[in-house]
Amino acid sequence: MNNLSNIIAVSFKSIMKNKRRNILTIIGIVIGIAAVMTIMFLGNGFKHTANKEFEDTGAGKHSATIMYMPNSMDSKTKPFTNEDLQTAKQVEGVKSAKVKEDDEMGYNAKLTNSNKNGDLSVFKEKSQTNTDEGKGFTEDANDTNDKVVVIDHKLAKDVFHNDAIGKTLFIDNQGFKVVGIADKGGGMFGGGDNAVQMPTGTFKAYMKNLSTDMPQLQLKLTDDANKKDVAKKVEKQLNKKGTASDKGQYSYSDMESSMKQINKIFDGITYFVAAVAGISLFIAGIGVMNVMYISVAERTEEIAIRRAFGAKSRDIEIQFLIESVVLCLLGGIIGLILGILFSFLVDAVTPSYVSTMISFGPVIIAVGVSTLIGVVFGWVPARAAAKKELIDIIK
Repeated sequence: MNNLSNIIAVSFKSIMKNKRRNILTIIGIVIGIAAVMTIMFLGNGFKHTANKEFEDTGAGKHSATIMYMPNSMDSKTKPFTNEDLQTAKQVEGVKSAKVKEDDEMGYNAKLTNSNKNGDLSVFKEKSQTNTDEGKGFTEDANDTNDKVVVIDHKLAKDVFHNDAIGKTLFIDNQGFKVVGIADKGGGMFGGGDNAVQMPTGTFKAYMKNLSTDMPQLQLKLTDDANKKDVAKKVEKQLNKKGTASDKGQYSYSDMESSMKQINKIFDGITYFVAAVAGISLFIAGIGVMNVMYISVAERTEEIAIRRAFGAKSRDIEIQFLIESVVLCLLGGIIGLILGILFSFLVDAVTPSYVSTMISFGPVIIAVGVSTLIGVVFGWVPARAAAKKELIDIIK
């Protein structure tokens, strides 16, 4: 143990003697490891976000989703009533059932102004002050259930001839004051045409009977339940007793297999890009080998002295091999730290698109790869140093 600690101490001293040269060598390792770690951390973040989204749609181990597809587009159809929830809960293996609401999807409604009729998509919003015209509404509108809305430019033109602020928009024969004009954007589904943004509190007070294009019933299952079997039983019961069974079809949607496929795609992309970035590590390894050869040539006298005092070939080989590993390990640790910082920086700059997830696996990979580079590319120079015999050096 003392011998190993002495070898490591000598390794650090040798590295510090040629700081400039060794720092330049370490930089190659740092860049390669930092690039690979950044890609892997961001890739894990993407995968974690995707898994969370899929779990919310019933892809979790103990959750399932029942979909409803109407035979015709009827905004008044409400396929999941309290009676339907009770029907689902009565199936053995179901712990709880609730209607899943997705605020990114608009709710179907009818425009009933006297001069214009048509279909609307109503979106719930806590607040909307980022308008092109008008003041919009704040979160206070939710507490008082103010009957106000923000409409898109198409509605403003078609219904009010671009003079909408302060006018009344009738939705399912209920009047709402137009307080702003702004197109509904963002989200997975966007806003489309005839988009109306309404305070969440107002929606719950006056529009709670509306349904989305793709209503969903989310089931929570018991730990010992067979997910597919239980979900199929619920599907069968709803198609038999469901409130809207005569107007459409209830069906179980297995999102877990889709989630697994998405995970495979994310992993494939992440590892491929990481492998491409890892090419720089191979180049850095060549640099380490070159530096170690130079070090062996410069320290011929040191090798001779150690030989004269009885050092064996194995001792010389281990000495130079450890120096190579220490050099690469330093670069790996610095690269790992920079990779974490870079990934969080990307996350901070683009919070809506990129998320970072630090996991133990990539950390082990960083340390392991750095050590492996030190061993692989340091072994040949170390063997060359070990083969130097005292008599040959004297000659």
